[in-house]
Amino acid sequence: MTRMTKLAATLKRLLLVTALMLGVGLLSACESAEERAEKHFQTGMALLEEGDVERALVEFRNVFKLNGQHKEARLAYARVERERGNVQEAYSQYLRLVEQYPDNLEGRRALAQMALRTGNWEEVERHGKAAAEIDPDDTLVQSINNTAAYFRAARDRDAKGRAAGAEKALVLLEDNPGLYSAWQVRIDDAIRAEDWTRALTDIDAAFANVEGGERESLYSLRLGVLQELGDVAAIEAQLEEMLVEFPDDPGVKQLLVRVYVSQDKIDDAEAFLRSEADPEAEDTAPVEQLLSFLETFRGREAAIGELDMIIAGGGPNEPLFRALRAKLNFNAGNEQDAIAEMEAILEGAERTQTTRQIEVDLARMLFRSGNAVGARALVEQVLAEDRSNVGAIKLKAHWLIEDDKTGDAIILLRTGLGQAPRDPELLTLMARAHERDGNRRLMGEMLALAVEASRNAPDTSLRYAAHLVQEESYLTAEGVLIDALRLAPANTDLLAALGNVYIEMQDWGRIDSVVSSLEGIGSAEANVISKELTARRLAAQNRTEELTDFLDELSRDPELGSGAGIALIRTLLARGDVEGALTRVESLLADDPGNAGLRFVRAFALSVDGQTEAADEVYQNLNDEFPENEQFWMARYRLHTAEGNPDRAQKVLQDGLTRLPKSLNLQWALAGELQKVGDIEGAIAVYEQLYEQNSNSAVIANNLASLLSTHRDEPEALERAYLIAKRLRGSDVPQFQDTFGWIAHRMGDNDAALNHLLPASEGMPGDPAVRYHLARTYAALEQDAAALETYRKVIELVDPANPPEFMAEVEAEVARLSAPAEGATATE
Repeated sequence: MTRMTKLAATLKRLLLVTALMLGVGLLSACESAEERAEKHFQTGMALLEEGDVERALVEFRNVFKLNGQHKEARLAYARVERERGNVQEAYSQYLRLVEQYPDNLEGRRALAQMALRTGNWEEVERHGKAAAEIDPDDTLVQSINNTAAYFRAARDRDAKGRAAGAEKALVLLEDNPGLYSAWQVRIDDAIRAEDWTRALTDIDAAFANVEGGERESLYSLRLGVLQELGDVAAIEAQLEEMLVEFPDDPGVKQLLVRVYVSQDKIDDAEAFLRSEADPEAEDTAPVEQLLSFLETFRGREAAIGELDMIIAGGGPNEPLFRALRAKLNFNAGNEQDAIAEMEAILEGAERTQTTRQIEVDLARMLFRSGNAVGARALVEQVLAEDRSNVGAIKLKAHWLIEDDKTGDAIILLRTGLGQAPRDPELLTLMARAHERDGNRRLMGEMLALAVEASRNAPDTSLRYAAHLVQEESYLTAEGVLIDALRLAPANTDLLAALGNVYIEMQDWGRIDSVVSSLEGIGSAEANVISKELTARRLAAQNRTEELTDFLDELSRDPELGSGAGIALIRTLLARGDVEGALTRVESLLADDPGNAGLRFVRAFALSVDGQTEAADEVYQNLNDEFPENEQFWMARYRLHTAEGNPDRAQKVLQDGLTRLPKSLNLQWALAGELQKVGDIEGAIAVYEQLYEQNSNSAVIANNLASLLSTHRDEPEALERAYLIAKRLRGSDVPQFQDTFGWIAHRMGDNDAALNHLLPASEGMPGDPAVRYHLARTYAALEQDAAALETYRKVIELVDPANPPEFMAEVEAEVARLSAPAEGATATE
């Protein structure tokens, strides 16, 4: 054997051994991944037994990296997060579980229960139905599905269906008294009947039998019922019990203060807050709550005086209290002095949690004073040292949302909720992130959880109710507002919102009840709201004569100012009584000739009467006297636009922008003018400025995204349009549907495009651009017959004298799609 032959044989043996070793190694690696996953799982379970939850969760996450299908680990992880109150994370884990294991009963039951907690009835019914198919005899599943049916009947005003649900709940409770969902039905049925004694009896029975986190919602329900019964002593006794039960829940303490305030027991509220506040304690939140209360009810000087005494006493928290005093000074308008004080406190400070807290407060000041760069740098510094700092997370998440980086915001907020799962502000920020991301379902769930975490606080309740009204879920909105009102019956914002809900529902009797409650409060603000609701009710009922008489009466009330008179004049104009409107406004001006509001409405009446020059003279005088009033500039601009005088309209617009360069409405009008003359790039530039000023506006986002996706071809512009337009996904507004649908088509997601463009074309049947977008989508989906029909519809809708730029493409597509297929035989 030659030397070369020996070498070849040796290499062959080495290659064979290497291949065998690699094969064994790969097999070993596969086996070891599962083995390592199981080892992490067992370690995690052992840590749970020891009570080390955080490390256990880390172990479970390691399991998922190695084996994403590990059912037991997924269940354990979801259970822990649910027990900790981190509902969103628990829900997502259970959801992933049932996607992998659709027949898992525990997962389906948990998802249905959590959806029930947030009022997501679609998800309750979906998972409840799936659970019933797995085990129809499961009493918890039967109760959940009965609860869904009961509340569906309530929404549909089906009295028989609701009564049947209440009866079935009673039957289920006979053998299973721990079923919270069944008690939920019984308690709701009693509350709807205003049988407060039965409601209290049912709540107490539920307390005696229900276990776990579901008990928490019973406390707020019981407080509301006691409020209806007027049992002040029982209310205070329950609140004291809640303080013992939930010593670390700031929402309970805030609830007690709200109840004291609602009973005009301001001194008692202050005494309670003082008993909680210890300047020497490590947790300074109670002191901050006391100071906030003093500022609200005793005045800023009282709060600063309190701080001065605390600071004079020294102690370990002196830097933090100096920072709190600086915050009060900042809010009083002394911004630069307050910032300088904060910087002095931080100079040379040791890197501690307190230092980082002060830096977060300073970052807020810097941002509000216009130094966004400095604010962001401070927050990044804090997070680099402590990635779980909740204050810094809130600020950064807010900025990420504003920058349309919603995915990053959601990830960051999950970290924050891992630290503070019941923080209403974090939950509200998460709702905003989901809204900007186009997921209104998750937005609603987060708002519902914020209401629960805040113990039905007015601000979170108003926010959630507004969302529900947008979704036309009026009955749920009513329930949210009533729950909040039971704990704050004199809150005029809540009463106004409830009245608006009843107007949408056309529930005239309940509007009268709200008006009576407002009149009982007796404040000037409550009086104005009650009159507004009465006027809106009469208008909604088309009781025009009564509305006119009502407004005429109000216009003579000196306490209501000129507002009622202006409303009367507008009502007369809406009825076509221009002469009566002018007569009335002249009469009112005779008594108050300098009233800008009356002069403004007089100009509008003159314009309706065709006296354009007289109206313009009034508007011009108002512009000269009140150059900072955006409404006056816009009215004059619209006057000349309506009379077909674009030169005068544009002159007014430019003059207005000279005085108010940041005016949203004037800039909006400018963008429209630029579009009219074909200056699309100029319009985009204006919309970019508008979006920078107010990125929360869905209308501004829609218009900017629409122009970017329609008039620019570069990938970067399309990607930016998509990021801006994500919030429009699933909207029922035709213009928003068209924008998102067109962008989805351009991004290659034609199924999503079709789902949005079909309803958009139905909502805007006369818009050729919408039909063009739909035709393009049909063609991309190779639905040629539908594409041809839609392209032909575009031609019907287009004005031949002013064809759009896509017209040549439409005609070419019609010719292409109308041509006989290649190889087809023509017939006579």
